[in-house]
Amino acid sequence: MRDDTLVPGGTPTVPPRDSATVMVARDAPGGVELFMLERHLSSDFFGGAYVFPGGKIDDADTDPTLNEFVDPPAGAPSLDPGAIGASVEAPPGKELGFHLAAIRETFEEAGVLLARHEDGSVVRLDGAEAGRFAEARRALNAREATLLDIARSHRIRYALDLMFYFSRWITPEAVPKRYDTRFFVARLPEGQTPLHDDFETTSGLWIRPQDALDRAIEGGFTIIFPTRKTLESIAVFETVDDLIASTEGKQIGGVLPALVTHEGELKVRLPDGTYHAP
Repeated sequence: MRDDTLVPGGTPTVPPRDSATVMVARDAPGGVELFMLERHLSSDFFGGAYVFPGGKIDDADTDPTLNEFVDPPAGAPSLDPGAIGASVEAPPGKELGFHLAAIRETFEEAGVLLARHEDGSVVRLDGAEAGRFAEARRALNAREATLLDIARSHRIRYALDLMFYFSRWITPEAVPKRYDTRFFVARLPEGQTPLHDDFETTSGLWIRPQDALDRAIEGGFTIIFPTRKTLESIAVFETVDDLIASTEGKQIGGVLPALVTHEGELKVRLPDGTYHAP
C-alpha cells in the first residue's frame, strides 16, 4: 500500500498547453549527439535549464492553408491530416499543429529548418541560401512572418518525413505552468549548423546523452525530469539510424507523472509505479 501524498500545487489544476519539441541528432565518433539549448535565465519556464528546441503551438501553426505546403510523414501514403493527427493524438483542429510547431520552434530557437525546395532537395542554410533564410528566421522570431508566409515567399515545403515521433510527456498536475508535449527526433540536415537564438536561449551545444546525464549529476548542467528520462532512452543508441528505426511502429502514450511525498521525500511517480528523483 502506498504512503504517497500528492504534492499540492497551491492553485487549481490548469489544463496543459499543447507543445512540441525536436531532438536534433547527428552521428559523431563517440556515438549519437543531440543539440541542446540553455534557456535564458529570465525565462518563466526553467530558466538556465538545458532543453531541446521547442514550444507551444501557435494559432498560425494550425492554419489549414499550410496543408498545401507540407510533405507527409515517412511511411504515410498521402497527406491525410486526420491520420497524421491521430498518430500523435492531436485534438481536433490541431492535426498538423504539433509537427508544424516543432518545425517552427526548431527554426526559431536552433536555426535548423526541416523543409524542401520545390525540386525535392532538402533546404540547406549555407552558401547562397544563408542570407535569405537568416532573414526568414529573424522575421519568424520577431512575429513579422508565419510559416505560411515563409513557405510562400521562399517556395518551400515543410518536411514532416524528416522528423519522427518519439514520446509524449505531460507536466504533473501540481505544477502551475503545464505542457502536453510531443517529442520528435530529426537528423541534422546537410548544410545546416545549429545556432541558438540569443533571445529565448543563451547558448547551444552538441552533447552525447550520457555526457549530459553525467554533467547533470556533477552539477552546473540543469535538466528537467522529462529531458532526463528522454536522454536516458536515447543513450542506448549508437547511431542516428538506430534511433530513428526505434520509432517505427512504436506505441506511444502520454506519460503523466505525479509529484508525491514518498517515504518522507519528494519523488516523481510514473504511471508504471516507479519512483524517481525530481
